[in-house]
Amino acid sequence: MAYLIKRGALYYLNLKLPKHLFPRCHTLRLSLNIRQRQNALFLAASLAQQVHRHLNEHPLADLQTLRKLCSEWRDSAPSPTIQPAPRTAQAVTVKRHVDSPTLASLSKLYIEEGKRGGTWREVSTFEVERALRDLFELMGDMPVVAFDVQQARLLKERLSRCPQYFGLRPEFAGKTLKQVVESGATYKTITAVTVNNRLRKLSAFLTWCKTNGYVADNPLVGMKVMTGSAKEARLSFDRHDLTTLLDLAALKVEARKHPWRYWLPLLGRATGARLEELCQLRVDDFIEQQGIPCLRIDDSREGQNLKNSSSRRVLPLHSGLIELGLLLHVEAVKTTGADRLFPELDAVRGKLGHAPSKWFGRYKTKHGITDPRKTFHSFRHTLIDELRDAGVQDSLIKRIAGHEDAAVTFSIYGSRSPLKAMAEALQRIEL
Repeated sequence: MAYLIKRGALYYLNLKLPKHLFPRCHTLRLSLNIRQRQNALFLAASLAQQVHRHLNEHPLADLQTLRKLCSEWRDSAPSPTIQPAPRTAQAVTVKRHVDSPTLASLSKLYIEEGKRGGTWREVSTFEVERALRDLFELMGDMPVVAFDVQQARLLKERLSRCPQYFGLRPEFAGKTLKQVVESGATYKTITAVTVNNRLRKLSAFLTWCKTNGYVADNPLVGMKVMTGSAKEARLSFDRHDLTTLLDLAALKVEARKHPWRYWLPLLGRATGARLEELCQLRVDDFIEQQGIPCLRIDDSREGQNLKNSSSRRVLPLHSGLIELGLLLHVEAVKTTGADRLFPELDAVRGKLGHAPSKWFGRYKTKHGITDPRKTFHSFRHTLIDELRDAGVQDSLIKRIAGHEDAAVTFSIYGSRSPLKAMAEALQRIEL
């Protein structure tokens, strides 16, 4: 916060600096060499703004450097023409901004509180921190009350121009994200879906700021870029795609290095499960219920995460998977003492599906399927489309896919779970 103190006939700037940047001494005091209060207030507010701007660009600046800069700014400042009413309003506004905690300081409190309360899974924590990092790299730090609707629009625009894989691409080495975004260069940007996901996470942060009394409004509420429908974002595989991708000879060649390269596409095709749900399967998730071999998708063990509570479900195994030896593979993994079905998968930023997703992208491209809207998730769309075309009841499809359905009132794990109906429905899928 910036305010004046008076010593003798002169006014002094007394500026409180962020404690996390200046833990030992966080007060900058400087004579303004001014006797008139209104002029001193104007100069103090101006100096406070310049200090804040300098810290945004140089957060490691030391106190001595700041004091020297303030002296230079003070000595070069023009003498103000006194206009009492407007200046008072401006001073109040500036003081309100300077008094306000910064986005960076609040983000630390937000993350700490979220981690203490177990608010986010590991992967979600990473995504929240990445969204906040994008905010600071693109906009810089600022008092939270200074982040208004205009700043929110600018953030959305800059996020929309962010490149894919910024940290991994050699052409961006040595450049900041903001420099790349403002360069006008041509490159592949992150998708609108990704932009909106990050805006939602940042909006949740600002909602927390509002709830805790730091701001009156959240300017990111409803802020998003326009997108096509989810149907347009991902395409189903056609018959030729499925024949190509599920060629057993080709998959066996791929699986010489990693067995999951054989089983994951087949499981995706026969269950419609999400890639991460399949990658985190444990050997004891293969169970039998009502005399039917089943696959349990759950989040009860360490390292297992689900998109939502509706994702928790039991799926009958397609007879084609059993004929191909899936259960024999499960038993073989058990004999090694491994807990997970695919123990060789390592989590990257909390996701076991990172390496399989990258591999599948290369695999499908190698076999001539280059449409970016066709991904591993397309197996899920394909199964849902085929079940609908086969006349399967929509509530049953939602249960298989792990989608929420308010009309379904019985438990997934209860005795009334329609496993036989689900098994019959899944058998209509040609593996």
